[in-house]
Amino acid sequence: MITPTHAHLPGAGGEDGTTVSTEAAPASHRATHRRDWLRRLPSPWIGVPVLVYLLLTVCGVTMSSIGIDSLREDPTGATSDQLGDATLIRTDEYLTSSPMAIGVMATGQGEDLNPLTAPQGFTSMLPTSPVSSVVLAENAVLRLGSVLPDQMLFAARWWLPTLLLFLGMPALLRPLVGSRWPGLFAAVLIAFSPATAWWSLSPLSLWGFTVAGTAALYRAATGAAERRPWWRNLLWAAAAALLLARTPLHYQPWAITAAPAILAVGIVPLLVRREGRRARILTVAVVGAASLLLAAGVFWENRASIAATSATVYPGARSTSGHAVPMELLFGATSLGGLKDAPLSQLNPSEISSSFLIAGVVALLLLLVGVQFRSAEHRAAVWALLVCAAPWAAWSALSFGGIGHRIPLANLVTPERAATMLGFLAVLLLALVLPGWRERGGWRVTTGTVIAVVLVAGYAASRLMMSTMPALTTREVTLSLVVLGLLVGLLVARPRWWVGYVASGAAALLLVWQVNPILIGLGDLRGSAVAQEMLTLGEESRADGVLWASNDTGVDALFAATGVPSLSSRQMAGPDQDAWQALDPGGAAEGVWNRGGSFIQFAWTDDPTLSFSNPAPDRIQISGSACTVHDRIPELERVVSTTPLDADCLTEVDTFTWGGVEQRVYEVTGA
Repeated sequence: MITPTHAHLPGAGGEDGTTVSTEAAPASHRATHRRDWLRRLPSPWIGVPVLVYLLLTVCGVTMSSIGIDSLREDPTGATSDQLGDATLIRTDEYLTSSPMAIGVMATGQGEDLNPLTAPQGFTSMLPTSPVSSVVLAENAVLRLGSVLPDQMLFAARWWLPTLLLFLGMPALLRPLVGSRWPGLFAAVLIAFSPATAWWSLSPLSLWGFTVAGTAALYRAATGAAERRPWWRNLLWAAAAALLLARTPLHYQPWAITAAPAILAVGIVPLLVRREGRRARILTVAVVGAASLLLAAGVFWENRASIAATSATVYPGARSTSGHAVPMELLFGATSLGGLKDAPLSQLNPSEISSSFLIAGVVALLLLLVGVQFRSAEHRAAVWALLVCAAPWAAWSALSFGGIGHRIPLANLVTPERAATMLGFLAVLLLALVLPGWRERGGWRVTTGTVIAVVLVAGYAASRLMMSTMPALTTREVTLSLVVLGLLVGLLVARPRWWVGYVASGAAALLLVWQVNPILIGLGDLRGSAVAQEMLTLGEESRADGVLWASNDTGVDALFAATGVPSLSSRQMAGPDQDAWQALDPGGAAEGVWNRGGSFIQFAWTDDPTLSFSNPAPDRIQISGSACTVHDRIPELERVVSTTPLDADCLTEVDTFTWGGVEQRVYEVTGA
């Protein structure tokens, strides 16, 4: 029952003829005015994330690794714009997506500048067509880099998925569990997961947009059922359609695994209650149809890009099957605090990193003991999540043999990628289960849960020591298990006490705080004299139709960030067949260059014959004379080399330092 304030009681306001003190009125008026002003302020659940987002954007702060030594003019110089060391694992971030995005801000266009590559707007997510520019608005806005501060645009794009996650997850779970706090808990553990940190925050793109879109859909559907103002419901529905239209555009192995589960958590509870069900179903259908139409528009506009990718040798139409993922890649997340400095005997930190799948062990044990669901919607959300996650748990634990290759969609998801997303789904499951757990868990349940969790995580940590992280010590493992046991004990024994949640978030942060740097600005890709000169040369080269090429991937990233048209770049979607046929007459090496998601690299030699090779699955290396390349692609007029070249067609015209290496610039005039 809500108790009315004195301002609403008879005799308090003076309108009934009672006397009002003239001395108290001004103070009362000021207090009322202050309360009214406070009511107009956004809720802290919205205001705080938005304020932090705006602060990071205005300051141009990101966690990009474009400040690595190979992307610095002088790696030994002061780097006051960066705190911490860059992470050298995700080349798809610091050598690809980030330089390409910065390049869009330089050129004002999203088209690729390499004639060897097919249109790649679908894979680069840098749109130029109408529907794609609406669905991928934050990337389309990058084209305004000539009139808006580029470091702010880059930061706004970088943090948008994180903002959406912290706005969307509490909003999605609140109507299910009765509070926003479990949603915040889930968002924190997802954001601070080792898999998030070691994949350069890329999982947040999927989770942020999908969670926010699902929360907006839930708001629109419940608003329609409760007959709230139509225009508000329409706005929520439009937001949901735009956000969810991106679902098929995310990294497909992750999207196939996680997106249906997130959507089920939001949609299935809408269908439980009979009252207003028709309005809710209609809203879900309309939003779903709108999302599909928008996604279809993006696919149609990028059909050439998609066709190029599907026709490649790599990744092409690869298929996979389910198999048992090693325990250390499933439950080893809590022992990865020292991963950045640990020598590895196999794989790399991105492949070793995992999310907190151990949270699923806690949630399942509590479900077995008994959980008191808040409502039918709460129960439906938990069961929907379990049903969606169970097949992927089997995919990551059992061998499906040849049968798995014939299961549509599943055959596109390697079990290791499914296991990564299972860890995130486990966090979501725990956030749904804990609010239904009893006020104080009995000591038997608490002790049993702690023992089970420590045994599972301890075995995974032991496997890490034996397989991939031989430098991991028993002391480090023991410490991580003690912390894990204490946190689980707190959460299970006192599920309503804030300490366990805050401590869990802090412990997750301590695992990953040192992984990615804090970068202010765009590093030397904008702040160096070389980059400023390249911006001018790039503009001139685009106007004159001149192409460049280098034998250094760091220089290639500089080209991409400054809009310099170059034959050496990232071939994201696939090859332009005609252009490659000109470089490789007869297509004898088509199996080498018909690849997507690959770096095109040159190795300059005096050999007039060009040879093609794949030093790695995502590398296309062309070895031979720059003169031969010029003869076959006459637009190549500038060659950059880390070593001296003396071919007859080359004249050295300039030098510059990049990555601490002297780079020689040659004009190609013909042999």
